[in-house]
Amino acid sequence: MKAVHHLFRQLLTLLLVLLTILCFAGWLLLDPVPLLTLSGQMNADTVRHSKQLLNNLNQSIKKPDGSPWVIAANADELNSAFHLASRTLPGFQGRAEVTASGLTSLMTVPVRLLGQQYYLNATVQISPSSGPLQIDKVKIGMLTLPGGAALTLVGSAADQMWGAGTGAELLAMVRSVQFEENEVKVELNKPSGWNLQKLKESGLSVYRDLFSSPQQRADIEFYYQIALEHAGRQQGSASLVSYLQILFQQAAIRSAADPSVATRENQSALLALAQLLGGQNLQLLVNEVKRPSGVKAPRVTLARRPDLQQHFIYSAAIHLLTSHNVSNTVGEAKELLDSIKGGSGFSFVDLLADRAGVRFARLATASTASAIAVQQFFQQQRDETEIFPSKARLPEGLSQQLFEQRYQSVDSAVYRQMVQEIDRRLSALPLYQIKTE
Repeated sequence: MKAVHHLFRQLLTLLLVLLTILCFAGWLLLDPVPLLTLSGQMNADTVRHSKQLLNNLNQSIKKPDGSPWVIAANADELNSAFHLASRTLPGFQGRAEVTASGLTSLMTVPVRLLGQQYYLNATVQISPSSGPLQIDKVKIGMLTLPGGAALTLVGSAADQMWGAGTGAELLAMVRSVQFEENEVKVELNKPSGWNLQKLKESGLSVYRDLFSSPQQRADIEFYYQIALEHAGRQQGSASLVSYLQILFQQAAIRSAADPSVATRENQSALLALAQLLGGQNLQLLVNEVKRPSGVKAPRVTLARRPDLQQHFIYSAAIHLLTSHNVSNTVGEAKELLDSIKGGSGFSFVDLLADRAGVRFARLATASTASAIAVQQFFQQQRDETEIFPSKARLPEGLSQQLFEQRYQSVDSAVYRQMVQEIDRRLSALPLYQIKTE
């Protein structure tokens, strides 16, 4: 009995110590108010600045072997990237302040603890350097880390993720960091043999390996072969619904013995379809590149349009691989880019296909009950009008000027009314009335 009491006292002491540590960490790191409040609205200029940042990166990486990577960005481009991040990460806010003396990055993330709202506020200050990266300090809540300590932690994290010594190698790539008024320029040593395509493939492969499993990749391959065989039987173009029909009928067969795998089967079926119909980057992110560059995908349409099928499938895949916030933001950003001179114009019809893809993917994988319900839905012969509502009277081809005259931005009340109309049309279909819980 004494031994039991002794063990109980030890466990209670350990619990109290852990609770004390957590309370101290919360007091040290969390603040009652955010460092930043809501940033501005997302419009075509926001997306254009973000695209320019990516273009700068692409152009630098395309330089011949031996040439250093020189990545330049101004404050508008950095803050546009922060703004896009805030739309994909609920509650996150970030801001970059660039001066001739350095870069200051401010970030805040809401944290719910014990029924109370707190904020994890962080400030990172980077100074000019003609050598290794120079971080002045990192401040999180009331905790301030010297730059050297912060770099050590970054290196240790890289070692844990990619192997011993990786952190030091990555930090050694920085040749210089220069600042001018409102612009930062970073010069990096280019790894031998690296190019833009290899960098993309490496990043996509790392993401895929982190968030998938050998079993899922085998399942995707199974459904891919079914979809490929179905494509081979088509004469000319085929409706997307015919592919969904055959794949989800097969998913129902594989889920019959164990209904708990229905969500996994549905996810694998949708990702296999994305692998068949998507570009090389999406193929690699899903599983592996099946279709060499230059070889066309099967012609598959939605509402008689191949582009709407692409919007549906890409949005569904991005939702499955990330979240609905990311997929919705990508869809809106793409339409805003299209509104800029030279693009096809902002299209609410494309947005309808984007949101339909997200709704379908969420419904097919949200719960065992909804996954089985979607499988059962396709046990009867279906047509497109049962998965994709009417696109009548939804504006298309809007230039940036016309879009901003009518809707201001994707955060305005009038724009949200259009999104609500799209969601109303989707919700009117019996398929999207299936409960997700």
